[in-house]
Amino acid sequence: MGLEKLLYLQGVGAEFINFSGQNIRIPAQDREGVLRCMLDKLVDTRGEIDAEYLQRRIHELDAKPWTLGLHGFQHTYLDEPEISLYLPYGYQDELTLRILSESGCLFSLSVLPADMQIVDDYHIDKTQYLHYRLSLLKLMPVDSVDANGDTDTVTELQADFPEMIEANNRRLGLGYHSAELIAGTHRYSGIVMMAPRQAFRLSDINSAKDSNENNVSKTQPRPWGLSIQLYSLRCDSQWGIGDFGNLTDIIDLVAAHGGDFIQLNPLHALGIAEPEQVSPYSPSDRRRINPLYIHIQGVPEYTQVKYKLQSDEFESLRRAINIDNWLDYPQLTQLKYRAFVHLYQEFNQSNSKETSVRRQAFDDFVHREGQALTQFVEVASAKARDDLPKDLNFYRFLQFVAEEQVCACQAYAKQAGMSLGLIRDLAVGANPEGVEVRQNPSQFCLSASIGAPADPFAPQGQNWGLSPLDPLSIKKDDFQYVTSIFRANMRHCGALRIDHVMSLLRMWWCPLDENNGQGAYVYYPVDSLFAILCLESWRARCCIIGEDLGLVPPEMDLRLRNAGIYSNQLFYFCKHSTGFMSPDEHKQDSLMMLANHDVPNLAAWWSTSDLHLRRQLELIDNDEALGDALNGRELEKQQLLSLLMGVGCIDKSVTVDSLEYEALLEAWVSASALSCSALFSVQLSDLIGDIHSVNIPGTWHEYPNWQRRLPMSFSAIKESPKVKLLLERIRATRNSEY
Repeated sequence: MGLEKLLYLQGVGAEFINFSGQNIRIPAQDREGVLRCMLDKLVDTRGEIDAEYLQRRIHELDAKPWTLGLHGFQHTYLDEPEISLYLPYGYQDELTLRILSESGCLFSLSVLPADMQIVDDYHIDKTQYLHYRLSLLKLMPVDSVDANGDTDTVTELQADFPEMIEANNRRLGLGYHSAELIAGTHRYSGIVMMAPRQAFRLSDINSAKDSNENNVSKTQPRPWGLSIQLYSLRCDSQWGIGDFGNLTDIIDLVAAHGGDFIQLNPLHALGIAEPEQVSPYSPSDRRRINPLYIHIQGVPEYTQVKYKLQSDEFESLRRAINIDNWLDYPQLTQLKYRAFVHLYQEFNQSNSKETSVRRQAFDDFVHREGQALTQFVEVASAKARDDLPKDLNFYRFLQFVAEEQVCACQAYAKQAGMSLGLIRDLAVGANPEGVEVRQNPSQFCLSASIGAPADPFAPQGQNWGLSPLDPLSIKKDDFQYVTSIFRANMRHCGALRIDHVMSLLRMWWCPLDENNGQGAYVYYPVDSLFAILCLESWRARCCIIGEDLGLVPPEMDLRLRNAGIYSNQLFYFCKHSTGFMSPDEHKQDSLMMLANHDVPNLAAWWSTSDLHLRRQLELIDNDEALGDALNGRELEKQQLLSLLMGVGCIDKSVTVDSLEYEALLEAWVSASALSCSALFSVQLSDLIGDIHSVNIPGTWHEYPNWQRRLPMSFSAIKESPKVKLLLERIRATRNSEY
């Protein structure tokens, strides 16, 4: 019983519903194995469960919180503000609650236990503790404390959503507020986070726009855009990899056709000394940006050093590295960092007025980013090649420039008329050897990695090789670390896509030691995480898209809807028993993507070259299995054709064999753009008919994932009649009434 209770308290799941609707009981040895990963003190020197430690841990997690009058962190909502207090039975004296808001306003409330609602109780030995809920509607302002410590009488403090709350509570708004409970001689402190019920939404963007223009549109077009792998863009002037300069070019193209956003791959920093670690979904640090995306010609210092960077030596290397269709990370990293050194030296040496202003901006950036930036640059410096500077400010400078350029891209997109601008992507985890994990080990479990149980997409299950966050550690940290990740990735964008959003509820943990079993689900403090996400979303005015593909618990779907978080649909997976869903069957509150990085492009899918490649890579075991897959694909192709005919995008006399790919692509894009989804995106690689995969799940060395460059330069794409036609077709369809 004790072990089972600790498994529950640590969040180790006992069962789940699998992809076919079956209830799966997780074997006891697998659950215990995950618990061993979490708690290195659980097992004694003989390899047996330490009964004494087990009981201490249960007491710490189950009983001790009842003895703390006010917990270290709790969230509440703006429309119904209340907090939890814990007191021993029989306590009758007056309590005083003080809350210092983020804005420096002090509030106070005195109350008797008899005036509060009892919601639960707990016995520790012979003492009974009661759980009270206290409404914050009667909080009264005391004074305002400014930065100098002076106090003034509070007149009024406007809340973020005054229409959502009672008039007498307008003074305490959204935010992380410091709280203190005084109960006799005892004082308890904590954080009370006030959150909105929902995340920032597309309608909130439109409401602000309509309010500014004093004009409410009767119909709003349904936003659409392109999804791109930024590194894959190519042009004659780049340094071997797509960059933020190329991003502004794509913004120009899409904005000219009425598009609303550019959906990006994760921009996270990768390991500078591990050129083989190139997946943006296996980053070194999710709070930092990959410097390789810096547009060198766009850095202000470039003007002063371009004579060096345009020398024959640099130009010959740059042109040579630009020819290949696959990224050469070691070579392009070496080349770009050599250029970065010249830019940094100019930044350090120049004494112009412009440089003085820029240095102040740099100093402000360094101060604002604080210890997290220092952690990153210390590792970057330590792992750098011998010919690169060890100066920490060199690596700070690169982060400063990268942040500066992302900010400029978002501003440029908004100025071009895009309603959202950039959609950034947040990876579900971090590389266990990267900065994020190694510099913050207490926040992670280093004895396991995350993945997924078996499903039709990956019958053997998945292990992504990423360290899982420890659910109890992030809570003990008052969620500061998790909040910093959300906050960093909501900067300079109109929306954030969260990869594998189910991680807010649960993650499948795979023990690194095979003796600890096959893994189990571990549950996270989902209510608090959703509340934090909604608050940070409003603060950044950033919509949230939750990638909910794969094994999605029914409760997660409801939580996403209630929190105003958009779902993420993939055309290939939008099917029912008789074929593909019609556009009016798609989820309305969603981003519909025709394809993403884990599935084949349409050209590969239609030609079945993706299946033959999987057989070549032995992901399909034998020729018989390949034959079954090809037969299944022929059925799916006929189902796609039936859908396209049904919505009037292709003539009913056409057959699979007679249909030319160009006609298929146009019909597929036109039909999908009819989707009733709130957002719609198509891959740039699909628009140009690229057949190569971005990523083939289940491979690493077998296939050069995340290294394929587009087969066309941006100038060719921009002038392509086919691309122009498809973009105009999407614009017309998305702007029409559905």
